[in-house]
Amino acid sequence: MNSHNRLTGLKKAVSVALMGTVCLTAAFSVAALSKTVTVTDGEKTMTINTINPDTNVILDNSGIVLGDNDKLVRTDGNSGNVNISILRAFSVESEEDTTKIVTMSDTTVADALKAAGMTLSKNDSVSLSAKNANSSESGNRDTEINIDRWYTITVNYKGKEMTKEVPEGTIKNAIQYMGIKLTEADEVSIDDSEKVEDGLYITIQTVEYKEETKKEKIKFETKTEETDELNRGETKVKTKGVEGEREIVVRHKLVNGEVVETEEVSSKVTKEPVTKVVLKGTKGKVDHFSTSSGDITVDDGNMTLTDTNGDTVKYTKTLTGSGTAYYSDEEHPLTATGRDARYGVVAVDPDIIPYGSILYIVSNDGEVVYGYAVAGDTGGALWEGTAIVDLYYDTLDECCVFGRRDVTIYVLDGVPESKTYEN
Repeated sequence: MNSHNRLTGLKKAVSVALMGTVCLTAAFSVAALSKTVTVTDGEKTMTINTINPDTNVILDNSGIVLGDNDKLVRTDGNSGNVNISILRAFSVESEEDTTKIVTMSDTTVADALKAAGMTLSKNDSVSLSAKNANSSESGNRDTEINIDRWYTITVNYKGKEMTKEVPEGTIKNAIQYMGIKLTEADEVSIDDSEKVEDGLYITIQTVEYKEETKKEKIKFETKTEETDELNRGETKVKTKGVEGEREIVVRHKLVNGEVVETEEVSSKVTKEPVTKVVLKGTKGKVDHFSTSSGDITVDDGNMTLTDTNGDTVKYTKTLTGSGTAYYSDEEHPLTATGRDARYGVVAVDPDIIPYGSILYIVSNDGEVVYGYAVAGDTGGALWEGTAIVDLYYDTLDECCVFGRRDVTIYVLDGVPESKTYEN
């Protein structure tokens, strides 16, 4: 080989050597710029090498998509390593229209609820759902925890109690959930637009109204008319009384089929009653009595009495009953009113004939005219009612002659007690 060829071969070797140096240098430069990135997403961890340290590029290369509320924590080490942690967001929603968002990297439902400050009761239920549907391909999306609240309530429906767990909502919805179909006649003890609460007691009653028409008798009135065509004390029916009739409409309030209240809504007289008219006599009746002491005249119309001496006095009423006689063998006997016991002072029941009343007494057989007397004493027979009057006599013989007889007592008006001394 000549020198030219050797020179040419040397140049080629040098060129090849130079090219190798350039390639090695380029490879060294790329290796120096490459970074090792560790991405932790919940339980999933991946490691990638990249020369582009941009976070978005790293996420794109790792196929990770962040949700609206997810967070990212990046740490760049001195050695060039990069650690990226993805904190996923949990949206906790309850039926109470309460929504709380918590961001955690690796958590359970219980942890998320605790972080959100929400407590579950034994009846509540929890469900999970993806909030960002368009990120489902990557598997990285916000997670929504839905809490369904349940409450135990008791409903007394027409007297029958039912206890059941119902979902959160209004009382109206709870009643429907329990399969109770309300009618317009049903009344709920609590406003059905209110929210249900645990332990709530609701009463539902069927309230109905029914009207009833019934007839009722109307009693007739009695009217008295005076007439001088009849003697005093006599009566006569002038017009016969006839009962009327009334039609009444009443409304019954029924609760669960039982009547609890009744009210009258209308009343109409269908037949007027006829008033009974009774004639009462005012004509005076004059009676003449012949007695052992003389004649006595009684004018019932004018209520006057003419005694055996011809003196006329007025009386207010007459009493008829059994009369007895008594005397005293004491020297100066006194009566219950403090009067001296004497002829003309008689014993009575003061509840029937008040003490001090001036009387005129005649036996009904006409044989005895006791005459004027004052009610001034009393006794057991008078209180017992076995006699209406006990006549005082001065001797036992006089008492025995009188014995017991039916008498008529005229209670006088305007006669002084001194008249009793004139017998």
